[in-house]
Amino acid sequence: MKRYIADAVAIARYFEDSLPSKADLAFRDAEQGKAEIFVPEVVVGEFVYIAMKGRLNKNRVEVLPVIRELLDEMESSSYLKPIGMTAVSWSHFLDSPVPELHDRMIHSIALSFQPVDSVAIITNDNSLRQVFKTIW
Repeated sequence: MKRYIADAVAIARYFEDSLPSKADLAFRDAEQGKAEIFVPEVVVGEFVYIAMKGRLNKNRVEVLPVIRELLDEMESSSYLKPIGMTAVSWSHFLDSPVPELHDRMIHSIALSFQPVDSVAIITNDNSLRQVFKTIW
């Protein structure tokens, strides 16, 4: 089964129905049970923050229903899986070359998967694309 880690922009674009084709395919595969998408806790925090700051698609007037939709999907679906930092992730965090805190945490979680090449990050972030397998 394919495994992915989504960053906050990927989650936002997923709920806005505006993902690029490769990323959209990853989410569709996950919805059909052919993949898993892990959502780091820090990504949930970033998503809530950008939603509450009004940075989501302007077609959505109410942001709380969008936030609740993400939380409900993570709680009830089998394809969006919350994931936190472990001791192994924090160890990788110390050595990660990624400068930005949130992206560094995402990178560290990705490095904790075994085998490490069994996961890709869904992102358009250049700092992550330079150090890890990504799709967008």
